[in-house]
Amino acid sequence: MQSKQAPDTEILVIGGGPAGLHAAFYAAWRGLSVRVLEARGEVGGQLLALYPDKVIYDVPGVPQVRAAELVAALCAQLGPLDVDLRTGEVARTLEPDGTGGWVIGTAGARHRARAVILAAGMGALLPREVRVPGADTHPDVRADLPDPAGFAGRRVLVVGGVPQATRAAVELLEAGATVTLTHRRAGFRGDPLTLARLETARQASQMRLLAPAVLSRLTPQGAELVVEGAPLAVRADTVLILNGYLPDLSPLQAWPLAWDGEYVPDGPSGQTVLPGVYVIGDLARSGGDFKLLSLAFAQAAVAANHAAHHVRPELKVRPGHSSERGGYPAR
Repeated sequence: MQSKQAPDTEILVIGGGPAGLHAAFYAAWRGLSVRVLEARGEVGGQLLALYPDKVIYDVPGVPQVRAAELVAALCAQLGPLDVDLRTGEVARTLEPDGTGGWVIGTAGARHRARAVILAAGMGALLPREVRVPGADTHPDVRADLPDPAGFAGRRVLVVGGVPQATRAAVELLEAGATVTLTHRRAGFRGDPLTLARLETARQASQMRLLAPAVLSRLTPQGAELVVEGAPLAVRADTVLILNGYLPDLSPLQAWPLAWDGEYVPDGPSGQTVLPGVYVIGDLARSGGDFKLLSLAFAQAAVAANHAAHHVRPELKVRPGHSSERGGYPAR
């Protein structure tokens, strides 16, 4: 498939985790056009993929906040700004555009930008491969969160104990699907609101919950489970098996960034060895083992403001105080 040429943007952020979202905010706050490429089907990075239900205590100025709530707040902060969030796109190639900028290639598109901010963390978080007997016999087996809107009227079997499984089951039910949720243990994980919605659905007999249960194999018609020692056939048009995510840095490691193991060396501004390419967060060598949100946010602000000056030299590196601007810049 030939890649499409996406509209140009001034700054391209690779990675939609907290560092990438904050970098996007600062660059767009300076009045630049920003695009974010996120490998998963939703932004949030490790916060949503690995522990959306966990409480975080070290966000500056916030005594405690659930990971999913922090992501929602970061996204809300981008709302009034010129930020183009693109999910399901894994950055794979990096080429100079001949004018001092860069072209980043994904499986389906080419993105040209004047500056690039790498916020890929541990790498693209890709869903674990489905390894269940009979998986190749069922017509629709998925390993990542789908868009619930397209599942009205379908029978969906959701398998997994991760928070994404609980959320998917609730959202699919509310979108009009007939949902069965199962897990090999008795309990399900999720934020309090999602768990409350699940309990309401259970009490109203709107959703079938089978836990603890063991998924034996998939069939063309659905799946075979073992519940309380007895076999049980479940019919399903779609089987959604959510077993978490694994990081993959390989698409980026071919880029000429003077890699130091799994880190990209950087200077005080986040500048890499490539002009106009910056790195922040867990991927930056300067952070070392300090994989902290507070550090990632600081790196994001510094790199974004240097990138803004790189793209538009008339802009000072120092952004000034937000309280003195009098509001968001006009889009």
